[in-house]
Amino acid sequence: PAINQIMSFEFGFYASTISGSVSAVSSALILYVILRSETLLTSIYHRIMFGMSVADIMSSIAFALTTLPMPQEVDYHVEWPVRKIGNEATCRAQGFFFSLGIFAMFLYNASLCVYYASIIAFRMEEHVFRKYLEPFIHAVPISMGLLFALLPFFIKLRNPFVSS
Repeated sequence: PAINQIMSFEFGFYASTISGSVSAVSSALILYVILRSETLLTSIYHRIMFGMSVADIMSSIAFALTTLPMPQEVDYHVEWPVRKIGNEATCRAQGFFFSLGIFAMFLYNASLCVYYASIIAFRMEEHVFRKYLEPFIHAVPISMGLLFALLPFFIKLRNPFVSS
């Protein structure tokens, strides 16, 4: 392969590893702050941020692993200058956790926007939000994250180079 192709693979590998690691550590620090606070998970905001941080940790770790979980025995029709030490199961697990985490994290971010709009703009009281909207604020990110993480397994979109 051309030298610029190798450089872009290596840059992508290190950029993904560094940014994914920083993101996972940052989200872990948010969890630490929430769990050390006086209110713990009694506030709606903390529960939303907790869910968003857990989801971000899942996707960030999967992102940081880059090519490492890829099956080493598969011919990808291109030379990879970075390591592949996984198998089909590790590759599928990486895809599952990345998809689950990224979709849930984005939907938790949207949930945070709904929370702020409801409390600030619509002047909804916390107990009303907690009773009527909060169940959806958690159910939608988790269920949609699971849907988008599991669906590719049923329509054979995960690990397209492996024949099984």
